[in-house]
Amino acid sequence: MGAALETAAVAGAAAVAAAARLGPRVGPRLSPRDVGTEPSDHVLTRRSRLGRRRCYPASTMPAATRLERIEHHERNPKWKNPPLRIEMSECINCDTCLRHCPSQFGAIFNHGMDVIIVPELCSGCGKCLDPCPVDCIYEDPGWAPATEDWWEEPLSPEDPYR
Repeated sequence: MGAALETAAVAGAAAVAAAARLGPRVGPRLSPRDVGTEPSDHVLTRRSRLGRRRCYPASTMPAATRLERIEHHERNPKWKNPPLRIEMSECINCDTCLRHCPSQFGAIFNHGMDVIIVPELCSGCGKCLDPCPVDCIYEDPGWAPATEDWWEEPLSPEDPYR
């Protein structure tokens, strides 16, 4: 038994010596496809199924949280439903939709005399549809980005989702 341990120790020492002669790395460095090489290009995310961390370029990470969507003025690309819009000519300004919008989205605001839905914050979940007494909320498949003055509402002192 002692000879076997001694042989294994000698083999291990030989492998370490060989690795030292070859340098720190042998062969090409493996990295995820389409990922930049600068450390500032990478964002570490949760562990993958294999237990390794995945790296994504910071510019391609979806805006996952409400604060990220507000900061970047972008909609989460994983959302499959189109955002919703309020037809103001039918709306009675009861704010029922605003109270039923989930706070993790927080897309509906009072904007002057209008009630607006910021499309980049709206997941299209439809939680505001049923409570609306006049059915003035519709899907907006051809939505356009919100205007700059609409972005003054999120995180303002009047933001009902803060």
